[in-house]
Order: sequence, then structure tokens, then C-alpha cells
Amino acid sequence: FTPTNMTMTNHQQPNQHTTHFQTRKSNCLSKRDKSSAGRIDPRAVDICAEINSREEYYTTSSCAGRCFLYCGDGIKSWHAPANDDTVVTTTNNSSTSSSNAHGFFQRTRVNHDLIHEPTRYFNLSTLTCDRTGGGDPIPTIGQFESLGNNENFKNKLEEHVPFSNNDGDDDTAAPIWLRYEPFILHVMCRSLKAASVLMALARPSFKNVGLTSWNVGGESEDVYNSYISGDSNGNIDNKVTAAVSFKNQQCKGGGPRYLVAIWGDEGLDMPLSLPSAPRKGLFYNCDEDGNESGVVNAEWLAQLVNERHGRNWKKIERFVDAMRGLEEDCPVDDVGGDDAAAAKTSGMMDSLTLTNEQQQQHDDQQGNKSARVLSGLPIPRSYDVVGDVAILNNLPEGDEETQKKVGEWIMKKNKAIKIVVARHCALSTEDRSPGSSGLKQLAGHPRDPIVTSHYEYGIKCVVDLNHTFFSPRMAPERLRLAQQVARGERVLVVFAGVGMDALQIAARTEAKEVLVIERNAIACECIRRGKLMLSRNKTAPCPGSGKGASERMRILEGDALELLPTLEEESYDRIVAPRPKEGSLDGDLGTGDAGMSFLLVMLPLLKPKGEVHWYDFAADHELPNCDRTRKTLESACQSLGLEMEIIHVARVGSIAKRQWRVCVDFRIVAKPAA
Repeated sequence: FTPTNMTMTNHQQPNQHTTHFQTRKSNCLSKRDKSSAGRIDPRAVDICAEINSREEYYTTSSCAGRCFLYCGDGIKSWHAPANDDTVVTTTNNSSTSSSNAHGFFQRTRVNHDLIHEPTRYFNLSTLTCDRTGGGDPIPTIGQFESLGNNENFKNKLEEHVPFSNNDGDDDTAAPIWLRYEPFILHVMCRSLKAASVLMALARPSFKNVGLTSWNVGGESEDVYNSYISGDSNGNIDNKVTAAVSFKNQQCKGGGPRYLVAIWGDEGLDMPLSLPSAPRKGLFYNCDEDGNESGVVNAEWLAQLVNERHGRNWKKIERFVDAMRGLEEDCPVDDVGGDDAAAAKTSGMMDSLTLTNEQQQQHDDQQGNKSARVLSGLPIPRSYDVVGDVAILNNLPEGDEETQKKVGEWIMKKNKAIKIVVARHCALSTEDRSPGSSGLKQLAGHPRDPIVTSHYEYGIKCVVDLNHTFFSPRMAPERLRLAQQVARGERVLVVFAGVGMDALQIAARTEAKEVLVIERNAIACECIRRGKLMLSRNKTAPCPGSGKGASERMRILEGDALELLPTLEEESYDRIVAPRPKEGSLDGDLGTGDAGMSFLLVMLPLLKPKGEVHWYDFAADHELPNCDRTRKTLESACQSLGLEMEIIHVARVGSIAKRQWRVCVDFRIVAKPAA
């Protein structure tokens, strides 16, 4: 299983603990989202993306804040109310009866957004017939019933229909409560120092911040003592060997684990009805629609929730700004230093002696300057790895023999690399590919064209490096997009390239359909091969495994401007548009239309409240707001009579000096009346 960030640097080669942490991070982030929506909350996308983009952190769970109505004891579980004849055994072994022995908790009208229809949301008489009340839509599950792989989720929804047992005149009906739960986030940190930095950044925004789990990894200190004490026969190995064995056991456990929890303080828990009349609201009833005071009360309840939403979201934004203030490509922690400190605290440091092999590995992992000095070669500072191919951004200095030695040196250091190539011309073609002569092979067995298979988070695609554009540095961004796809969505991927975006979405989510559009014939062939490999992937996290994922993918070859108008309007929930750079036509000094022609034929395909992930190119002075890109999007929406709101704006990769690829996520909030 290969790491997801396939940009190798000679001055920051990972040590053993870092490698295990990156493996745990890859495994965690590659899992399917099993929440009811099947996606990350839109308001939590920014902060999760910022944290996961750093090598020393990854998120394990998150919620941007939500409100809901519930009945029961308030403890989250799927237990239904116990029968009246339930027998409970107390501490003194006496038996009593209780109608709520096991407790129960049923909730409905979960909403992660503002309450826009207060009189509908707080109408307690329609809890059964109007389950959303204008809140989050109920997740769809029907598309996977034939596969028999979603039965657990289906049973949860069907067996625990909220308030189905409470009909108002039922003596067992419970009062209805309103609850608001603020932002909560759990982050796994690579070291104590990284955890300390994260908590310091979060505390100005959130008061409730702490280290909830601290595990130094591997075996306990008692097991360590058994290592250095010898076996049952009294045979005692030397302490160095014992210490190395203990350290290996720590690595088997994945190394130290530090879990930080961050949660807000904007909570709310209040009753909306009494036990004597559970369907009659204390503040608002449907029969008071004509009563001005009743409507005002419903609006007041909505104001209580919406104000908390607003304060909660502002705190998240401050936290995002704090994370963006960290220096990029510079880890905040020193893994070796913290590990040594943790070992010293446990009384184990004196025996943790490196073997000769480990010491040699440490020596080999010195900086770029040391690599140049030791080898006497112009070793590049960094290079990309796509499949089994190392790609240098520029030709190394020197003659062909020197360049060949550089390639062989890289292959020697990374046994997975079979050939080394270097770019020696700009990406000037329409599809942003190097072309047949754009790559020069420095070492390895000759390969023409240079085709390889590339892994990202366990999903494989086929890449023709000569005739298609592909960047392994976009792996975290592709994962971020997949994490936002909700259950049952229809997704359109335009400018698909080799199709890794579409493959990730199909393999990791429960999207109903993934339609791929690409005009490069060679790239389309790569997508078809990737789809075939996906159909054979038995480890894909989506329901139905790889076969089910591939069946939901559809490929259209051709120009997007010609194909998009042929699709049905308002038929897609999400559009992913990783638009390639059109040379001098794009950017802050570009003379083109900044993709306006594509937007005008793309936006009509969106359903109401549909989302778009639009990629553009900006200079560093335009960040972080990207006002020029915002104006282009607003102008396109206005010309179609649409209203939009920006969800997320962030740079996702460098394309040249002081030039960046940016992604703007926006949502259509209103469409013109038919």
C-alpha cells in the first residue's frame, strides 16, 4: 500500500514512526463515510481539508454543528422504549419493573443548516408525516437493495422511524425536546508537540480542547521489562537487542497515538412539550397559524438555533484561518525528539539503541545538501512518483552520463521505482500533456509510451504520462472531493483526465451514478482500463465492492461544450470540474473567458441546492478570496437567473512561481420559477 503523498524529498525522508503514521492516515482517510448522510458536513470541509493537508495530522470524525428534535432520555442509542414488564436487577439483587429500563433515544428533523421554515420545523403534529420539517433530507438507500449490502443501514431507518409509537393520545408518549450540538472534531496527531500546537491554535476559538487519548504504541512497559529480563529459562539477551525488539513491537502497533478532541460550547437542550401533551407545543402549535404570537414564538425558537449556528461557524472560520497561518511544507513537530522524550518518561530511553542498519538509514536520510555531497551528483531537491515512474521537473545539470547516474541513484534509493524521467519542455498542449517528446528517460528499461498504473488510497488508475495530464500532488484534493459526495447523489465529472477523481468517488461513496466526460481519446482509454481494474477490486470500500462501483460509472468521450447541452437539465446533484489551464488565456493576466463558456452549459444541469467544485488559476496576490474567480461564477449564475453561495475556497497546488490552482466550491441556492 503506497503513501498518498507521492512527492518525494531528499531532505525529509520519513523515519519508521512517520511511515507508520502515514500508513494509518491513509487507511483512515480511505474508509467509506458511514454517517447517515455519507459525507462530511459542508461547513466542516474547510477545517478537515486544512488539517488533512498537513503530514502530522489527520481527522477521525467531525460534525459542523446541528440541531434536531428528540424524545427519550437524551442518550444516543437505537434502543426502543422497554416494555412495562421489564425486570431490572438492582445492586442489592432486588428486582423492580421499569417502563424505560434500557432507556431510549429517538430523533428527527436533523438539520446542519439554518432553520428557514420555523412554523414547519417546530410543528409537532406533523412529526410522522413530515420527517424532515425543512431540515436535512432523509438519506436514500434503495439503489443498493439488490446487492444486499446495505441491510444494516436500511433496518435502522425502517425499524426506528422517529416517534412512530407516539400518537399524541398514547399514555407512553414522551415529551419532545430541542437540542443543538456544536462543532466537534477529533484529530490524530503524530507527536505530542504536534498535538500541543493544534490545541494552541484551537483554544482561541473553542474553549473545550484537550488530549483525550495518549498511547505510546506497541507493548506496555511490563512487556518491555520481560524483553530485557530474558525468557522463562533465564536466558537473557543483551539489552540492545531487547530494546530493538521492543521498538519493533511499538512499530507493529503503529507507533504513538495522540488524539485531540475539539468541541464548541454553543449547546442547547430545551423541552418543546410536556408529558401530559407531547404533541402540543409549549411555544408553537399548528392551530395557531393565524395567531401572531404563536408564529413569533416559532421564529424565536429558530432564532435561538440560528444564532448558535452563526457563532459556531464563525469560530470554525477563525480556526481555519489559524491553521492556514502555519508554515507550509514545514512540519510543526520533531518526531525523533518527541519520541525520545516519551521514551525517557517511560524510563526506557537508555536501552533504545539503534542498530547499525537503522543508523545507516538515518545517515542516508540527511538533507539534500548531504545527498549531493555524498554522491557527488546534482540530485534534485524533490520529484514526483507516479506508479513505478519517478518524474523530475527539470533535467539534472551535467551531461547525459551524469543524468543517467542521477536516475540510477534515485532508483537505488527507492526499489519501487523502475524508470526515471525528466521533463524538458513546458506543458503547452491543449490537454496539458508533455507529448511524445516531452519526457526524457534517464534510467531504467526503455518504455515508449510511458504508461504506468498508479495507486491512491487503494484505488488504481492507468496513466499515460506522455499523452495525458496527471498530478500525484492532487491526491488529498481528490480525497476531499470524494468525502463530500452524499448517499444517492448523481455526480458529473467534467475534464476527467485519466479518471482518478471519478474512480475515487465511485469506489468510496454511495453515489447513484458517476458520469465522466473527457475529450482526450488516450485519456478515455485510461479511464476504461481504470474502470476495468476497479471492477476487479474486492477491497473498494463502497457497497458492492469494485464491481458495484464500476457499474455506476459511465464514460462519454467528446468535447464538453458539445456533450453537456445534450444532458437532461436539473439531473445532477454535484459537478466536479478540474478544468485544465488554457495557457496564457487563464490566470490573473489571462485574455480568455476564464471558463465562462463551460459554466453556461454546465450550471443548468444542477438540481436545486446542487454543488459545483470549480477549478481556476490565480496569482498569489489574489489569495485567499479569489475575487476574480468569484465574479466569474457570480456573473455566470446571474446570466442564468441563479443564486449561489460560496462554500469553500482554497489553493490546491502550485503550477508555476507565484501561480496557483484554486478550487471554489459553491452551491446553487435558488433557481428561477418554471
